[in-house]
Amino acid sequence: MPEPHFTERHTRTVQAPIDLVWAAATALTPGEIRVAGPLMALRSLPRVLKERRLPGRGPDCASFLEVFEREGFIELSRDSVVQDGRASVVYGGAGRFWSPSDNSPLPLADPAAFEAHSGPGTVKVAFSLEVSAVGGATQVTTETRIAGTDHRARRVFGRYWLIIRGPSGLIRRSWLAAIDRRARKGTDRPTP
Repeated sequence: MPEPHFTERHTRTVQAPIDLVWAAATALTPGEIRVAGPLMALRSLPRVLKERRLPGRGPDCASFLEVFEREGFIELSRDSVVQDGRASVVYGGAGRFWSPSDNSPLPLADPAAFEAHSGPGTVKVAFSLEVSAVGGATQVTTETRIAGTDHRARRVFGRYWLIIRGPSGLIRRSWLAAIDRRARKGTDRPTP
């Protein structure tokens, strides 16, 4: 998404080898991200109340990235291993994320469908997680880019962005801190 209307980027340097950090980043579970649970529960509350049932949950060992897939985001690209001192994964989705009860991503079959999406009144969201070797440490970066498909979607999402940008940034900083904790412990299992 070369020309987003809204962006958010957070970076953290982890004092651990890149292979260990990449393994931690891709295996991290939602339970390890301290603020994610309460803030995501708050976001899904209107949908839960409307449907009068709790959303389906997968196994507790699912990674944070797998949870995004379950929610309807699609993997746009992923490096399976660290190569030339870097690795990344990118997810995307489109929808009316500002809607209190209809904020799930629209069904998109694959990366080509994401790229081609231009449905009116929606935004496209792409987010990445990247690790890069920096000396003896690893820089971890998460970036989110959002583009409206039309003027109305940009305007409506802009109001929503004013409300959620702070909590969104808090989740991302907590996500990076959890990756740091897991990598420095040198384990691929969740930390309590």
